[in-house]
Amino acid sequence: MVISNDTIQYILGRSSIRAYQNKPLNKELIDLLKKSVLAAPTARNRQQLRYAFVTDQGIIEQIDERIFHYCDPEMKTIMEERNSSSFFYGAPLCVLITGKDTLWIDIDAGIAIQTLAIAAQSLGLSSVILGMPRLAFKKDDPKNCRALLEIGEDEKFCIAIAIGYADMTKAPHPHNHSLISDY
Repeated sequence: MVISNDTIQYILGRSSIRAYQNKPLNKELIDLLKKSVLAAPTARNRQQLRYAFVTDQGIIEQIDERIFHYCDPEMKTIMEERNSSSFFYGAPLCVLITGKDTLWIDIDAGIAIQTLAIAAQSLGLSSVILGMPRLAFKKDDPKNCRALLEIGEDEKFCIAIAIGYADMTKAPHPHNHSLISDY
């Protein structure tokens, strides 16, 4: 079947990229990503998410340091195998989503992160969705990175995404049709 729908092509062609070119994104691209994520729906239109668009590599390095401090040995081995010293894989832009810890916040964040991933793909950019940064924002860690992003006491880290120009190729994952049931 030939697919002529651009959005479907972006969804089907996307894969998680874990190596990025050392090439910054221009303001126009970042602004389009910001507009896109603000268009993502939220439960009852409460709009309780916050989006930290981070291009400052110093901030990213501080977050990485806390992630590596807490990640288990297996994950450290995986990172060595990936030849990466950063959970953001050298991406020039990282978006970290936080919000008030409510019943719907994780669902809203999931919608927002997928919106960013597809928007990035449509702009010729690559991305990887990240959960590991949560380790950098642990409330019980006196050296956590919450102050870096001005995360309030009533807020939690939800999810992150690294975005940039791919420095590798990777085919999209195979589709497991057994996960779908028809009734």
